[in-house]
Amino acid sequence: MHALVFELNSIQSYLFSSGRLRDVAGASELLDQMTDGDGNLLGYVLNALGMDDDKPIRFSRRAGGAIYAFCENRDELTRFLRLWTLAVQQWAPGIDFSLGVGEGGTHAEAFDAARRAMNADANRKRPSLPLASPLATRSRRTGQAADGEASWKEKDGPIDTATARKKQMANLAKAGFLKRYAPDNANLGWRDWPTDLEGESKTGAFPFVGDDRTVALIHADGNGLGELLKRIRKAAEKDDDQFVELFRAFSAAVAATTQSAAREATEKVLLPARGEGECLAARPILLGGDDITVIVRADLAMTYCKVFAEAFENASREELAKLGNDHDIKGLPARLTLGFGLVFLRASQPFHMAIHLAEALTGEAKKAAKALNEDDPESSITFHRITGSLVDDYDQIVKRALSHHFDGETFIDTLGVYYFKEQQPRLDDLLELAKTLGADDMARGPTRQLMTLMGHDKAQAKRRYKRWQNLMADNNDKKARLKEYEGLMNKLAGISEKATLPYSDSDNGVRRTPLGDALALLSLTRIRPTTSTQKDKAA
Repeated sequence: MHALVFELNSIQSYLFSSGRLRDVAGASELLDQMTDGDGNLLGYVLNALGMDDDKPIRFSRRAGGAIYAFCENRDELTRFLRLWTLAVQQWAPGIDFSLGVGEGGTHAEAFDAARRAMNADANRKRPSLPLASPLATRSRRTGQAADGEASWKEKDGPIDTATARKKQMANLAKAGFLKRYAPDNANLGWRDWPTDLEGESKTGAFPFVGDDRTVALIHADGNGLGELLKRIRKAAEKDDDQFVELFRAFSAAVAATTQSAAREATEKVLLPARGEGECLAARPILLGGDDITVIVRADLAMTYCKVFAEAFENASREELAKLGNDHDIKGLPARLTLGFGLVFLRASQPFHMAIHLAEALTGEAKKAAKALNEDDPESSITFHRITGSLVDDYDQIVKRALSHHFDGETFIDTLGVYYFKEQQPRLDDLLELAKTLGADDMARGPTRQLMTLMGHDKAQAKRRYKRWQNLMADNNDKKARLKEYEGLMNKLAGISEKATLPYSDSDNGVRRTPLGDALALLSLTRIRPTTSTQKDKAA
């Protein structure tokens, strides 16, 4: 048996390279139609070779720009591979990919050999086609050599071949990717989604709130897939002929779970917030397997993540139960969960840097959840609001922008990771803290000043915090609000009302506070924690 493993590399960098939302939308369609959707590239390649979808090559995965293929005839697989790689480079100029071909006595052995070959191939740098001459005009947005046949595009000036191809796909009249985010019977088409963050076009403009042009770049990735794959692999080893079918069913189950969650988030969050005559306040970027990227208006972002996580878990329970029953697979996890990374930034800031930060935040969220419960990690989220220049290294952000050092201790203005359900610190409690700090009867100015003072004078910060507590406690109208604040600080980080500073007890010389996170949320337009009605719908 012979196997081929093909995967795209640096997808996010490819999507966001030019920075224009319309180009990102075109790139999303470009990658989606490579293996999915009507008239996809893979189908055209197979047709040109006179092959059917399952003869002589069988696919256990063909989604998200990745294909896993099996064939008993090495020559047929090689013939397919040569045309496929040529077609990919013409279809999406500048895209990077890795591939591997392996051989084995069983499907599993061939797949393992192909995977090893692909991992070795990942270190190989392929030339970017088409090749540029030594003297070439550069695209101002990407730095790549400009396409000699491409005319100047709007404000972009000369553009490179990859961007020119994305612009060709930006005519979304036949877009299929967006349908995965559209609820049934919602009658949503490509015109309902924004394609312009810069306000240059009369149609497709992103529906900002007033002058606030803050958006949230959300990236999410699934937990527990490694354990799930082990179970699938174990079941496939009992019957090698079922290897392809089992992995194909697994891929379909994950895709159905993610699509169901995306549609529910649109239905429960985006549609109710839509103004008359406006586009939806979000732009889907990627939905491949359990990998999700979407731009959402800042005030809707947290609610969007909550609804998406809940819907994803519920859908995964149904899909996994069906997968286990249909294919007699024992020991599957009860559910799948997600890790979210969320970056709040201005629409004019570089998304190609923000996406790397979002991916790093997702990694932090997943790592923390697995450390608490490796077998069944809870859905979790890490977020950061960009207030200055954009840095894509989260560790450096925490170290340089969110940390203060006094007397051998480090004070950090974030708790880092928040959880969606039982585990503390809970996102709901943080949202409630932001709501409490934003109440009309809450003197919130001193809490903002405290964050600034922590970077200069710890003693003065202590005095200011104590004075604020005393003033709140002495005012009968504000006493109850202070108690509410203190209760939430205690739930989130175990911070007592008697604490001299709103930071947790020392953990190896490190003390943290949720106050910086709450103030970051409070600074966004129209913070709207999930209401009881929304909770009932999401249940």
